[in-house]
Amino acid sequence: MRPNLLAGQQFPPRPQQLRSKQKRDALLQAALSLFAERGYEATTIEEIAHQAGVAVGGFYQHFASKQQLLLVLMDSLLDGVADLSQQCTPLDNPQEVRSAIERVVRQGLLIDRTYAGAYRAWREATALNGALRTLHEQIEQWTGQQIEQMLYVLLQTPGAREDVDIAPLAGIVSVLFWRLADVPLHESDAVVTSMTTMLYHTIFHDGAT
Repeated sequence: MRPNLLAGQQFPPRPQQLRSKQKRDALLQAALSLFAERGYEATTIEEIAHQAGVAVGGFYQHFASKQQLLLVLMDSLLDGVADLSQQCTPLDNPQEVRSAIERVVRQGLLIDRTYAGAYRAWREATALNGALRTLHEQIEQWTGQQIEQMLYVLLQTPGAREDVDIAPLAGIVSVLFWRLADVPLHESDAVVTSMTTMLYHTIFHDGAT
């Protein structure tokens, strides 16, 4: 089951007017940028509000705390992972396999890069907060399950190996997913190619397509 990072949180009322929604979005984007640059502890609510062009009092109209804002960002990251896993469907044509793997890997890297600031802040915050560490364990377990489901779909394609142990492979890919946020932009194509090749040759017989 997908971890509900927002359970038990007492949020201010969600904005209904477009201008208020834009301010909330600006706060989230400012936090992503500042978290990526400075980390969680070194980033203040005042700095987030200033970069977003919002008064400090306006911050509290949308979020009760900096931690609550971080939870919203991480929850959005999980939405991206869930959407990615739903894009994987069985393939009848083995010729499409490699391009399908590459597409999913590239999209996963895009999710990582989009939320790189959130994940840097999350790593820092979980090191200091036991409740967040528990949530992170749930996130890693769930992410592994999503990747396992995607790998299982690939194994239904003609030409797939019959002896692939999905669980440990999913664990390896999950670890890589959470580390790819730190990959420099100029290395992204090489990373996509390497991961695609690794997954393809692990799951499919050489010469299967």
